[in-house]
Amino acid sequence: MKNTLFNLNLKYTGQDIINYLNLLKDSPIRIVMLIIDIAIVLFLAIKLIQIIKETRAWQLIKGIAFLIIFTLISSILELHILNYILTSFMTYGVILLIIIFQPELRRALEQLRY
Repeated sequence: MKNTLFNLNLKYTGQDIINYLNLLKDSPIRIVMLIIDIAIVLFLAIKLIQIIKETRAWQLIKGIAFLIIFTLISSILELHILNYILTSFMTYGVILLIIIFQPELRRALEQLRY
């Protein structure tokens, strides 16, 4: 099997996870902090999805998720030209997202006040 960039990243990520779990085993306070951290992130993600589902932005989110998945697949299958085009598009896509979602972002920030 070839050592692709994906396989190398998976190998190093696996080592990082093992090291982190060993660190958690030594400190129970870190486990509690990890659980609190995950709970806060999940709560915020659920609230964000609820806010977005009420807008027309939901279709755009599904399209972006499709592009991300397609980019990952093109990377795994080593489709270099397609992967380059998709990653280049995503680089500038962040700016486009801010412009497209500007009304929704403003409304979400206004709702945080209450």
